[in-house]
Amino acid sequence: MNKIGKKIVVLVGTLLFITNVWSQAWTAGDNVTLHIPFFCLIETNYAPVVLTFATPAAGATITSVSNSDLFIKISSIVPGNTNREITARISSGTVPAGTAITLVSAACTTTNSGGELGTPVATSITLSGTDQDLVTGIRTCYTGTGYNDGYQMTFTWGPDSPANYSQIESINTNIIVVFTITAHEAN
Repeated sequence: MNKIGKKIVVLVGTLLFITNVWSQAWTAGDNVTLHIPFFCLIETNYAPVVLTFATPAAGATITSVSNSDLFIKISSIVPGNTNREITARISSGTVPAGTAITLVSAACTTTNSGGELGTPVATSITLSGTDQDLVTGIRTCYTGTGYNDGYQMTFTWGPDSPANYSQIESINTNIIVVFTITAHEAN
């Protein structure tokens, strides 16, 4: 081996020794506690829901009217093996005699949401003073905060049956519908 070759071998050996000395590492650690509280929050977009029967043609019945302006928004972190549901009930006021008001939820909008958003009940519910399921199987999720984010509610008001049509009177009244998000143990 010539002088240049010996110098290269010595230089490479020196670099390996220096690299090996610089590669020593020391470590330390500490305990980090992580806590995610469970919560469930609910609100609406506060859209006014106004239902007014149109005047029918002479000899015709009044027909049902609908409004789909209201959206429900939620945020949910579930503990362990639980799920939630959204229910609805009339908390104040009375549906006028001879009529009924129904409610159905659409699936949650997906533009600004994430997680396990649950499943809307397939058929509409007739509102009463008793809580009834609208959406079930909700787990950890969020629906978004935009005006049209969340579960779109469709209210439909109309005569409840031809037999009760004679009970319908001209009236202007309000009812209050309460939406609740609840927690239940998953099966």
